[in-house]
Amino acid sequence: KPIKGIISLSAGGTTDIVARTLAPYMEEYLGQPLVLINEPGANGTIAVADVAKRKPDGYTFGWCNLPTLVIHSQMRDLPYDPKEFEYVASPMPYEYIVFVRNDAQWNTWEEFISYAKEHPRMITYGVPGLGSTNHLALEYIAMKEGIEWHPVPFKGNPESIAAVLGGHVDACNTSTTAAVSAFQAGKLKPLIVLSKKRIALVPDTPTLLEKGYDFYQFSCMGAILPPGAPEYARSKLEAAIEYACSRPEVKEKAAKTLFVTIEFKNGTEYRSLAERYYKIWGDILRQVGLHKGQKK
Repeated sequence: KPIKGIISLSAGGTTDIVARTLAPYMEEYLGQPLVLINEPGANGTIAVADVAKRKPDGYTFGWCNLPTLVIHSQMRDLPYDPKEFEYVASPMPYEYIVFVRNDAQWNTWEEFISYAKEHPRMITYGVPGLGSTNHLALEYIAMKEGIEWHPVPFKGNPESIAAVLGGHVDACNTSTTAAVSAFQAGKLKPLIVLSKKRIALVPDTPTLLEKGYDFYQFSCMGAILPPGAPEYARSKLEAAIEYACSRPEVKEKAAKTLFVTIEFKNGTEYRSLAERYYKIWGDILRQVGLHKGQKK
């Protein structure tokens, strides 16, 4: 029967577009239709909580981002335990860029940081939810630079980009796919790449590491099943994602249209990655004062 995929972020964002790019090839492998449903809100935790309570029969899974599994549970109590999910696979990491509107006064990252230092609490930036890696990366930078600026949370990257274009916020930290059309239309200006390596969409824009920072932003997209889902269902879905990721046309679209890199990780590798970044992002939460164990 049809298989339901719950997408934790809004339509038109990187997670949504990549999930829908993979879907036809997953259907081809599984021999059944995929019904994809967007359930954005609360930094993706609404959708993940929905997945957690679904019948563990393999017919409902979730597409989520890493913070729903490794960050938000360290910020507040959640109606699910991230460690109890069945980890299916991860098709790719996200890539991140800080954009401002093309007519903004800042042309370089140094100008932007200098302005923020000279105008405390004046800069606003859009992120797909508080506690997202987009938010924490810029808070970590603010701590390092000794500056104050304000995050403005949205349901997803498309909404934060729209806020920049409308002049409602000064900047946004967004994953690439959601920004492609606005950037190629000449409406956005890149200031810095927060990922580990330069990005083909903005090849002349330097990374944080190149600017001397000791940090880069990492998250990935992944599929999970409700706790207790049978291994045969998990492994079948894992194989379907791997098949979709192996298709040359998917890799070409990812590289040339979506500006992401397909890097398939199986369920074991995906869980190991989550465990590693639980510690990494937990440490950053403590450094910026957002860990739930800290006194307010």
